This record gives sequence, structure tokens and C-alpha cells, in this order.
Amino acid sequence: MSGKSHTRAFFGSTFDCACGRWHAILPRQVLVAPDAVGRLPQLCAGATAGRRVAVLMDARTRDVAGKAVAEALARAWQVQQIVLPDPPSGSPVCDDLTHDALAASIGPVDLIVPVGSGVLCDLGKWLAFERSVPFVPFATAASMNGFASGNVAATVEGVKSLFVAGPPPAVAACPAILAEAPYELTAAGLGDALAKSVSSADWLLNHVLFGDFYCQAAVDLIADVEPLYTSHPADIAARRPAAMGALLDALLLTGSAMTMAGSSAPASGGEHLLSHTLDMMSTLDGLPHDLHGRQVGLGTVLCSELYRRVLQIESPRFLPPVEAIDATFWGRLGEPIAKLYAQKVLRLHQVKAVLSGREAWDELRRRLAPVVRPPETISACLRAAGAAWRAGDIGCDRQRVLVAFSHAHQARARFTVLDLAYLMGLLPASAAEIIDRWA
Repeated sequence: MSGKSHTRAFFGSTFDCACGRWHAILPRQVLVAPDAVGRLPQLCAGATAGRRVAVLMDARTRDVAGKAVAEALARAWQVQQIVLPDPPSGSPVCDDLTHDALAASIGPVDLIVPVGSGVLCDLGKWLAFERSVPFVPFATAASMNGFASGNVAATVEGVKSLFVAGPPPAVAACPAILAEAPYELTAAGLGDALAKSVSSADWLLNHVLFGDFYCQAAVDLIADVEPLYTSHPADIAARRPAAMGALLDALLLTGSAMTMAGSSAPASGGEHLLSHTLDMMSTLDGLPHDLHGRQVGLGTVLCSELYRRVLQIESPRFLPPVEAIDATFWGRLGEPIAKLYAQKVLRLHQVKAVLSGREAWDELRRRLAPVVRPPETISACLRAAGAAWRAGDIGCDRQRVLVAFSHAHQARARFTVLDLAYLMGLLPASAAEIIDRWA
């Protein structure tokens, strides 16, 4: 990973797009270089005229890069070092309680530099947005697609939530640090990147059915780099520079795609809902859950199979939509989940009318078929890379994944293939068979 990838020329560009929007791409700068720590002060100076910076880290990322980042910035900046403590349950999480504690501990700043991956990046992004200051993440693992995006994935009052803050003006990383990250983090990044085929299909599904905004350019951003890790997944496991660089590029570009879309739609569909549901099940019963991207990888396999079954049906019959969630399953999270689900009930009713004719259904099938990869392809890629590809890999038994898969459609307001499958009677009828085959 030399930092000279031609795809990174995309960052900072502006263009009129065929989707009808004018795109100004953030981050403007992506610095991936062996001397990224030493060059970080100059990169940050381009983000703000101030000189007060909070460097956010945890106990692990402090040793990996956080201490060095703080020392490099301290030559010209007034630095607050904030070390996020581990909670009793394990590693830090991005939730409202952690956010509130950090907000109280950080003094006046002009910039926030989170050093880490998903949790630290989202917390830094959240805090920076509230203070109307920029943030410049220093990535220590190619583990997720949020470094370059404006979205914050947080647990608020026990419910997995997503809201838009703002993208960073710059992102920095060191190839050696990324390569030496715990492999489960890199494997999680691969799972997050592979989700694109399902999330893109779900985005197109909403465009065709409901007229939602859709940008083909955002979907196509990673087309050039994707084969470097999908065709050679063992290269990820071996930490080969070309594959690792391609994976990082894909995660960064996918983050920018979300900014182009103004939502998480290009990168989060039904496959992400399985992960969110597993996380919330852990909130309810106290059992541990795995890393987000590792769960998303399995969710991508399951939703790919579901798409295959949906698109094989030539003349679907649509069932009346279920307008209420399973309150018993969601327990104390039922009220906020019910509010989210209620936001898409109208769309559940609209589907039958939109797809009432054979011609409309055939057109939908024609447009979706090229987007979704076969589950065999996704599963084989994850397996060859040593990533999570079945229930046992994410610490779950068959029943737990089955229950999550059967309820995931209720977890968010976005319409996905999970909702379409319920309306067509494929779920919950085929859920057990799909789990037995693929999980």
C-alpha cells in the first residue's frame, strides 16, 4: 500500500453526475503512507486554522499509533490526549453513555483526531459534529467503511441507530499499521466491503419501486479495485500490499459513496440488518456479539441467497403486509423499534400496486439480477480469506442466527430484500432452509 493508488485521485474531486447531482467529494485528502504519522500535522493544518486538538484513542490504539500521533501533533498543537477506557464487558463501544462521558471530558478544541477504527472513528465524528469542528481519523485497521463517510453508527438507549454527522476533510493511515492489525478486524473490513452487492441491489430496489434517489456512479466507485481482493481473497489473509490497499480503497470509496447518496443506502441493506439485530439481541440477553463486519459478511451470504430465490419467481403473489413488530421478541426495545418499522408500513402496502403487472415484475428482475452476486461467491471469498462465513464463526448457534434472520426486517425503516421476501411469502417459510444451507 504505497498511498499512490490512482483511485485516491477521486478524493477532493468535483463533477456533475448523470444522476442529476453535482458531487463534491470528501474527504479532500487521503494520506496512506509509511510516514503518515510524521505528515499528519501538515494534513491537519489544512483542516482548521486552530491549534487545539483532541486525540482520541483506546488502550490498544494508544500503543499502536495514538501516542506517536499525539507526540507528532504536540510539536505545533495544543494536544489533549483522551484514552477511552475499556468497559467491564470488554472493548469500548459507540453508544450514548460512552459519548456522554467523552463529551464531558474533552475541553475546547478546533479538531478531533480519532486513532483507531469503527468505534473510535464514530465517536470522534459524533463529538466533532456536535462541536462544529472537523475530525481527521487516523485508521489503524481496514475494518469498516465509515472512515470517509459522514454517518455515525451508534447504540442509543439500546437501539442500533444511524445518523448523519459530516464527512472528514482528510483521512490518514500507515500501511504497516494496517497490515499488523488483528486479523479479525481486517476480516471484518472484508465482510463490510462484500456487502456492497446486496446493499446496492436494495438501493436500486427502492429506486425502482418508490422513486428514491439513486446514483450509478456511486455504485460503480469500487469496480476497479474490487477484483484485487474478491478474486484473490487469500491475499488478504497474507496481508499482501495490493490486496490490502484495494480493500482500504474500497472501504474509503464506499464511505464517499454514502456521502454522495446522502444516506447509508449504497453500503447498508438487508445484510446489515442481520448484524444490527444480533447486536440488539446481545443488549437484551447479555450474550456477546461479534464484530460488525464479520456479522455483515454472513448477512450478505444469506441475503444473496434470498435475492436468488426472489428473482427466480416468475409470477409472485403478494401477501398483506404485517403492520406490527414482534413486541415479545424485541422486549424493552420494542417501542423505538416499532417507531422505525412504522415508517415503512406505507411502502409495504405500495409494493403490490407497483408490481401488480407481469411487465413491472420482469423489469425489476432484469435490473436487479446483474447487481447481486451468488451466495457461493460471497461465501467462498470469505472462507478463502479466513473471514467469518458461518454461524459458528461469529459465536452463534443455528437458532440464534435463525431468530435474528427472521426478525431483522423489523429493525430499521429502510425497505430491503427482507421485506420483499416477507411480502412474497419466502420469509419466514424458507428461513430455516436458508440458514441450514448457508450458516
